[in-house]
Formats: sequence, structure tokens, C-alpha cells
Amino acid sequence: MSRRHAATTGCALAVAALTLAAALAAAEPQTAVPHSAPPTQQPPPPGVLEALQRDLGLTREQALARLRNEARLTLVEAELRDQLGDRFGGSWFMGTISQTLVVATTSAADIPRITAAGARPRIVTRSLSQLTLIKQKLEKVLATHPHGGGVRYVDVKINKVVILSATPTETRKVVRTVDVDMTAVTVVFSKERPWPADDVRNRPPYSVSATAYCSSGSVATSGAQNDSTVAGHCGNPGTGSGGAAQGPAVSPDTES
Repeated sequence: MSRRHAATTGCALAVAALTLAAALAAAEPQTAVPHSAPPTQQPPPPGVLEALQRDLGLTREQALARLRNEARLTLVEAELRDQLGDRFGGSWFMGTISQTLVVATTSAADIPRITAAGARPRIVTRSLSQLTLIKQKLEKVLATHPHGGGVRYVDVKINKVVILSATPTETRKVVRTVDVDMTAVTVVFSKERPWPADDVRNRPPYSVSATAYCSSGSVATSGAQNDSTVAGHCGNPGTGSGGAAQGPAVSPDTES
């Protein structure tokens, strides 16, 4: 995408926490989270610490602490999400090093459970499932409407569905035609309208020496030559294909 809005969909946990649940610094011991198995200790993937320091203005120690906290608290969030069920209102991290996990619920009766798990409770009016349903209803009408807004997402921090629109007055008129609670929707002026930076689409299968067919992956280049990558998804001879020539097969790169 040429521009990317930092939308909060569902739980506002950082992507790093979801993909790096096991990426903890082996140099420092961890304290087990109640009711959760501690993640496997191993160094973060190359470049992650540098990216956190660069983009978030953190020191190396802060970046390591942030990764550890997010990996640890992600386990807590997953258990609380399951335990709260339909009352779950979303979650997000707080603090420079993500030292606090906030978990929203529609019931005050869940406060002791959330606190005991090591998270900070937040009482909200609408559950995440309710907000998601509202967004789905809006999408059916707004997605193809000229005043439907460029971005639509669930913001669990404010417990509403947010619509970014260059014509907010007109967008609000359209929203009123949808059977949703208007107090659960906020329309914000913005000219932001994400679009693909290139024409990315599925391509026909590769024919490899007329003996096998492989699904095309990402578009790639080799010098001035246009290519496609494949992920080893190949079928037997005769597997569905239009038979179009896709060019010569290149030796696989098992390191990619």
C-alpha cells in the first residue's frame, strides 16, 4: 500500500508480539506469567531490534524489554480473550516498553479476573464482536459508495467504528441509512485513501518443462527480465493449467 493507516482492528496488540512470541533475549531470565507457559527464549530475528530503535526511538535495552513484555503479555491476552468470550472488548499495550496490557470488557464482574491475570481492566459499552458486526454492516453499504470513506476500522480504545472520509458530512448521511447504532460510529475528516502501489494479482501457473505445474507467487525481476517466485506448490503433469508459456524455470532458492 502506498500509505498505511495504523488501524486498530480487534485487539490492538503490536504485530511484533504476535509474530515474535518466542523472540526473547536469551541473555535475561523471564518470570513465568500466571496460567501461561513462558515463551521459548531465543534472540529476535535479524533487524528487529534495529527497526524498533529507529522507528520508536528506543534504546537497545528498551527494545529488548518491549519484545519480552509483548511476548509475555500476548499469552495473557489470549487466555483472557477466551475466558471473557462475548464480553471481550479488545486489548492493547500501553507504555514505551509495552509494560501494561489493557483488556476491555463489557462486564464489571470481569475486573478481578483481568487484574489477577496481570492486565489492566477497562469497562466498555460494546464488545469486540458487536463492533465487528457494526463494521460489517457498514462495509456492505460504504465499500462501493462514492462517499463511503477511504478507511473503515474498529478502534477498540475508543470502543467505536471509525470511518476516515474526505466528505464526512455526506458520509454521515450514508451511515444513517444503515441499521446500526450511530453512537458506535465516528466519522473523521481525512483525505487518506490507501491503494495498491502496483498491480498485484494471482498469475497463471508455471509450466516447468511441460512436466509439472507450479503456482505463481510474488512478482520478481532478474536484471531486466520479469519473473515470478514459486513456493514449491507444484502439481502432477496435467494439473489444471491454461498451458500458457511462463518462461524458463530457475533453480530454487531454498534460503528465501
